[in-house]
Amino acid sequence: MGRETPKAGRTAYDQALWRIEACRRQGGTMLNLHGLGLETLPPEIGQLTAMTALSLGRNQLATLPPEIGQLTALVELDLAGNQLITLPQEIGGLTALVDLNLSGNQLTKLPPEIGTLTALAEFNLNGNQVTTLPPEIGGLTAMTELNLAGNQLTVLPPEIGRLAALTDLNLADNQLTVLPPEIGRLAALMDLNLTDNQFTTLPPEIGRFTSLIALNLCSNELATLPPEIGGLTALTELDLKQA
Repeated sequence: MGRETPKAGRTAYDQALWRIEACRRQGGTMLNLHGLGLETLPPEIGQLTAMTALSLGRNQLATLPPEIGQLTALVELDLAGNQLITLPQEIGGLTALVDLNLSGNQLTKLPPEIGTLTALAEFNLNGNQVTTLPPEIGGLTAMTELNLAGNQLTVLPPEIGRLAALTDLNLADNQLTVLPPEIGRLAALMDLNLTDNQFTTLPPEIGRFTSLIALNLCSNELATLPPEIGGLTALTELDLKQA
């Protein structure tokens, strides 16, 4: 008997249900629901407790069902290019998650439960509408890449300084005017992008970035740089162009 295939004419929701059920029956660990036009994710997604990779990019999801938190083996979650305005608190159950892509949504904030994702290494929030980060962001101590470009951040919480493993921090195209002094604790940082903000000064703690290779300060309002900039002994790229 040939393998069952989804029938033509099924709705996006029905297509998703069929793929979820097929994945469950086959004991699959990867599920691709990319680009189906989904407006609602079936709660049956929570049955796939062995799944390690889930692609939901380029749909029309505004919310996620609480059952998403049952995917405790999930390592990769792609939600890029949806219409998410909020994340459920159950997102905190994804404690095995290493790669989370939320770029191109409409998020204005993150739930405090985000801080329980202690295995997270890559976090992409590019192109949302986030205005503040919860202090719990400091719990993501395994994170190496954090992309916050294209949001509406005006300040960073001091807890950002707890991300000691961070090597790549992208803060371009926000509304930041200052950096907290705690940012100087990011001793592993190699690439820092501060393009297109509203900085008039930089904290002296910036001189502690002894691993920093690339620093982008384009399109800010900087009149001078602190003398501590001389401490950036590994720096090979410094961009100061103004718009």
